[in-house]
Amino acid sequence: MSSIDELKREIIALIDDNYSNWRKAAFYSDPVVVDLMDKLQAKWESNDRRGYPIDYASPEELETLYRLAKRYAYMNEDEARSLVFSRQGGEDRIEEPREEKSSLSRFLRRLIGK
Repeated sequence: MSSIDELKREIIALIDDNYSNWRKAAFYSDPVVVDLMDKLQAKWESNDRRGYPIDYASPEELETLYRLAKRYAYMNEDEARSLVFSRQGGEDRIEEPREEKSSLSRFLRRLIGK
């Protein structure tokens, strides 16, 4: 197995297989991750959705995602929840209806039940 395949596997194990939805949401709402995932999603869609978006990441992008995945995978759940709410504008903020920027935004909203 190549180191690229190992990185993909580790990212998935650390985040997608993590039991904590708050840690997942904190990872996927990180501004660096959002930018990278939007870019990878666009590449994936332009390639007829073959494989997975992560398959279109460069080695450097995978290293970045892996570094961030390690940070969020073991984060205290209260801290992760706090980050998610602060990035989404908090519980008390009412947002005007708007078109979703990405499928990632829709995923996060489903994940935290909003």
